[in-house]
Amino acid sequence: MKPRELSEDECSILLSSARYGRLGLAGNGLPYVVPMSYVYHGNVIYLHSRGNGKKVACVTENPNVCFQIDVIQKDRWSSVVVFGTASLSDSVVAKQKMFDAFTEKGQGGHGGKKFSREELEKMDMTIWEINIKEITGREGVW
Repeated sequence: MKPRELSEDECSILLSSARYGRLGLAGNGLPYVVPMSYVYHGNVIYLHSRGNGKKVACVTENPNVCFQIDVIQKDRWSSVVVFGTASLSDSVVAKQKMFDAFTEKGQGGHGGKKFSREELEKMDMTIWEINIKEITGREGVW
């Protein structure tokens, strides 16, 4: 069977159901791909990482990113690729927004714990928001 294009709604359903994907970045003229946990909420993909590092350096240089997920079952596969721009923040508001999105989706990171403002202020965490510009998906059989 030839792969079939997924509708935007089908892509959104897949993005909502998965927990892990691959973040594609480019820095110093080189591609960089890393697996990350995420939550898709309100047409935005939320990620988090610790402070600074290679990912943050890449996106600071070039905020254009892609994010890919796949679902593989016995003889079927589905894949979604998102293109967008990433913005970074370490603010308490961004941290709370991200944790609320994880909790609302039932993916409660950090054991589903609710954090106080003071705890959020102390967290060495960078919140990523990928604002989606384009979303594509395909599915097929092996």
